[in-house]
Amino acid sequence: MTESVQTTRIRERRSKWWWTLAALPPIVAVLTASLAPEPHGHWSEHLTSVGLETAQLALLLVVVSMVGWRTLRLLVVIAFTVAIIGIALQVLGNYQVAQSIWRTTGNPGFGDGYTAGHSREEIGTLLVIVGGFSFAFFAGVLRQVPAWLAAVAAVMVIIPPPFFWPAAGVLMLMLNDLTSRPRAAAADLAIEA
Repeated sequence: MTESVQTTRIRERRSKWWWTLAALPPIVAVLTASLAPEPHGHWSEHLTSVGLETAQLALLLVVVSMVGWRTLRLLVVIAFTVAIIGIALQVLGNYQVAQSIWRTTGNPGFGDGYTAGHSREEIGTLLVIVGGFSFAFFAGVLRQVPAWLAAVAAVMVIIPPPFFWPAAGVLMLMLNDLTSRPRAAAADLAIEA
């Protein structure tokens, strides 16, 4: 078997598994919602968001470490960092709200940290939107991805909503970068040799 055939097979195998990992955040959200203790209420929605956003944050950091942040342009790295900080603020805000109204039914609208948690989550959502759009814009303008793919990523900043699944477009571009690089598969061969 020639080296190019091996490289192609490794790339195809890697591609399938990395794209499968994109389903991890929604799976974590479903598990978090189903494992939350009764009674459910507004707090359990925030707890579910904590699960999804934490999984998304971890996945983005793993993917950027696999791509190698040094291969990205400075403006793209800055936009990525803004989105990551936004997700971290979303996690902290949602956790604070869930903790303030833990195990209450409905939405009481008050509690120690309830308003501050919502405010922190909203600031995080704003940063995710700004960072996500900037990431897609700079990745397209700097020709790190095709323009049509950058446009799709920009749409994915708001669809799905960033308070539901933050930085989905950023994840899509990072996974595309990770799975479409021929040198990544060649590096795997060099490690195996």
